[in-house]
Amino acid sequence: MTRLLAGLWCLSIMAGIGGNAMAAPTDRPNVLIIYFDDMGWGDMGANAPTDHAIPEDSQYLDPQVPTLMPHLDAFAAQAMRFTNGHSADGVCTPSRYALMTGRYCWRTRLKKGVNGGYTPTLMEPDRLTIGKMFQSRGYSTAMVGKWHIGMQFHDSANRPVKGNLGNRSDVLEKNLIDFSKPVTDTPIHNAGFDVFFGTPASLDMPPYVWLQSNGDAVRVMSQGGVVRDGEVDFSKARGATNDDLVERQNFKRSVGIATRAGVHDPTFDLRDYLQIQAQKVCDLIHQFDDESEPFFIYVPMPAPHTPHAVQDQFVGSAGWTYGDYVVQTDHYTGQILDALGDPTDGNSIAAETVVFISSDNGPENGAYHTSLEVDHDANGPYAGRKRDNYEGGTRVPFLVRWPGVIQPGSVTDHLCWQGDFIATMADHLGIPLGPDDAPDAESFLPVLKGQPMPTQRRPAIIQHSSRGQFAIVDQSGEWKLLDGTGGGGNGTTCDADDQETLRAGKIRETPRQLFRLSVDPGERNNLLNDPDQAATDKESELYELLNRIRGDQEFGTDGNSQVPRPQ
Repeated sequence: MTRLLAGLWCLSIMAGIGGNAMAAPTDRPNVLIIYFDDMGWGDMGANAPTDHAIPEDSQYLDPQVPTLMPHLDAFAAQAMRFTNGHSADGVCTPSRYALMTGRYCWRTRLKKGVNGGYTPTLMEPDRLTIGKMFQSRGYSTAMVGKWHIGMQFHDSANRPVKGNLGNRSDVLEKNLIDFSKPVTDTPIHNAGFDVFFGTPASLDMPPYVWLQSNGDAVRVMSQGGVVRDGEVDFSKARGATNDDLVERQNFKRSVGIATRAGVHDPTFDLRDYLQIQAQKVCDLIHQFDDESEPFFIYVPMPAPHTPHAVQDQFVGSAGWTYGDYVVQTDHYTGQILDALGDPTDGNSIAAETVVFISSDNGPENGAYHTSLEVDHDANGPYAGRKRDNYEGGTRVPFLVRWPGVIQPGSVTDHLCWQGDFIATMADHLGIPLGPDDAPDAESFLPVLKGQPMPTQRRPAIIQHSSRGQFAIVDQSGEWKLLDGTGGGGNGTTCDADDQETLRAGKIRETPRQLFRLSVDPGERNNLLNDPDQAATDKESELYELLNRIRGDQEFGTDGNSQVPRPQ
């Protein structure tokens, strides 16, 4: 085990030196997206080796190798690693919507915050999604995991449940939802997926149930996926009724894992989610591989977001609970990647598969603080964390593996965001995008091929916080303007030196903040404090551009990212 992990670490360092041994690309490659939840830029060893002392008796880590994620680091050695890749937002729902559509979520009705488990969908019926795009080219498509963009539950009269149920714990008691009724507006119905197996939202939001598609119908399941004697069992799954479910108690197991009270299937164990998810994905990979058409599988994991539901075998593997959960997340990521095979083997599934791995935002407050106590810096050298639009809130792990296209182990500082992936794949497949198709997305296909980007470019990307604050970064990645006094998310957040100094309106008292990221990636020096003329001019330039992109005061209804598109 030690020799294997040490070898993987060396591979991650040396892979960029050797030639590309991978197979030639196919015209219609399979595509797999693995999407972490609250995984910080610094959680991945390939970005920032951890200073934490790995336990000598760890069953999953090598104490001599400074990483919590050996499988992801090995993957990075086969991929292109983006050091300046971003999520669309500092929180879950908006980043997920934007990944699916190539459209910033603040252009929808959701201007801040996130959906709950019972919230109706944000996805417009006629909106192009990455799933619909792949379906249009004959792909088999599947989504397995945490959706969190909304879906429609129904009452006993089969009427859509209106209003926001939030995280109520009296849904069964008051018969507000009939869980035996099919659920609509799911990934099957409006996002372009043929198969759906997953959960409505985060593992701290009810309902805690598996949902599964059967043709066009999606139902809440009883015993949807259960781990028995270490193995995943799907054989007992059946459509649930309200009598199969319980509520009005903290969803808690004997190991002390607790989350919000609410509806749950008594067999739904938070600790086993990742194992069940990984098994379902592996099954689908092999099922789709037996078919003649390529596949697209979207795998949004609910980890390492709270609750940190660590399976017994991973307890102590890193030495603290969040770290253990990161190790568990990495392990099941590795299981999924192993199902694809060796990308250097021309006969493997991996040789014909593009894999994109990223995270919806930076690390959560509690995880960040407990990690610092053991010398692990989850957001790396950046200010801010989840919810903020400082760099630590949206700069995340960002990796693409594409055998025959990408130089393994290569690294780029190209500025991009996750919605650009839909435009990149459209570019490769020759799919023209209309003015309102992925309107904020720009293809980075030339970067993957080691070629220069076109001279006509999108002028900037937008970062956005949980409380609705905007930031803009110019195309070069050099200049950044925040339209507010703090990070726009947490009331107090960390600076690049891991000190809790950044309080909205207190430390950086100017109405806006300007940073030159090329020399100040930690956003330490607000150039609008005692600004010179050049800083004032740059503020005006970026603020004008921000307003052109975001549009009117409701933001999103008439703005335009000015992405050049072939006529």
